[in-house]
Amino acid sequence: MTSSKKRFGVSIPAYVADQLELVANSLGADRSSIVTKALEEYLHEDLHRDVEHNCSGMIIYYGDLLPGDVRKDYSSVIRTMCSVRLHGGVVTVLFVEGSYRDIILLKKAITRRARKTTIIRYIPLYCSFKR
Repeated sequence: MTSSKKRFGVSIPAYVADQLELVANSLGADRSSIVTKALEEYLHEDLHRDVEHNCSGMIIYYGDLLPGDVRKDYSSVIRTMCSVRLHGGVVTVLFVEGSYRDIILLKKAITRRARKTTIIRYIPLYCSFKR
């Protein structure tokens, strides 16, 4: 199936463009396909924010161990978690399920406590929308 494409210009910081070029070269891919994939993932997460629904997914972050009060406050959505020490920090994967609103509140609570350079991702795996 051939998909139509639309060309438009965007401005990104030079360091992001340099990283994009490195990734493209290392993967043997073109920049457009990498940017398309990144935008698809971002939009997948972003677009389903408008309707309240239940989700199952993972929150992944690098930083310190998840504080006990966060685990307690969000125990209704945290099903289990796994933490591994790497490079002087901790990579934590939280398996979550429940109201999308509560999952995003959990992500925000982690973000408030995280270092500024910490990248925190929510990866939705399954969503059920009420009709």
